[in-house]
Amino acid sequence: MNTRSVSVPRTSTDVPREDWLRAGVLAGFLGTFAMTIVLLAAYGLASGIGSADGGVIQRWSWALVNNPVAERTGDAVVLAIGANLAMGLLLALVYARYAEPRLHGPNWWRGMQFALIPWLLSLVVFLPVMGGGVLGMGVGAGPLPILGNLILHLVYGAVLGLSYAEATEDWLDDTDIDRGNAAAAERGAAVGLMAGLIPGFVFGWLVAPAFDDLVGRPATAIGLAFIGAAIGLAIGSFVGMSRAQGPASGAVGRH
Repeated sequence: MNTRSVSVPRTSTDVPREDWLRAGVLAGFLGTFAMTIVLLAAYGLASGIGSADGGVIQRWSWALVNNPVAERTGDAVVLAIGANLAMGLLLALVYARYAEPRLHGPNWWRGMQFALIPWLLSLVVFLPVMGGGVLGMGVGAGPLPILGNLILHLVYGAVLGLSYAEATEDWLDDTDIDRGNAAAAERGAAVGLMAGLIPGFVFGWLVAPAFDDLVGRPATAIGLAFIGAAIGLAIGSFVGMSRAQGPASGAVGRH
């Protein structure tokens, strides 16, 4: 009889899933992708309806795409993309390892609860550092930076929580093989992280002159290093666990 853990509803504990790293990486990619799609859609909407001489909503929308934060992000687009991806994966791993086992409620709600933390950090740390002021008040877009940031992070959190809960195919029982696979995934992720980080930085440094009109050489190199590290982390964790699985791993832990 099949008694896989995936068929039994989980309750909150202090112990993460055995495949938390691999499932967290996958969920982080999906959550970051969903957040980016919503961000691009919102940016397009604000650009379309925004006007410096229009009504209140039009002026706020115009300010959303014409402010120091948007200008600095546009000037370092490769760095912004890389940093966004790296941060999305890092937050997903924190969620998988520490937050998810301790949170309560539906999976999407667990992710949303967790996403409130980076939302607050973006308002009181990221926006001020980027020239947007505390809570984004320096942008000149009224409450839109607060509400927009909230929506983006809630989308990220919901997709993160749902994706992490769905990626349950390999966390089964607390067997030696499961623990070995988890350890192998962690080792593979560490190797993949460095294997992507260093070549990404070198490649970015070499191709940076082609982007001189858009962004500086260090920003391009760091941005591609982030992207390479994120990809290496994902590939390394999957490859590490796959290599650790023996022919009999499909039978062990499934009874």
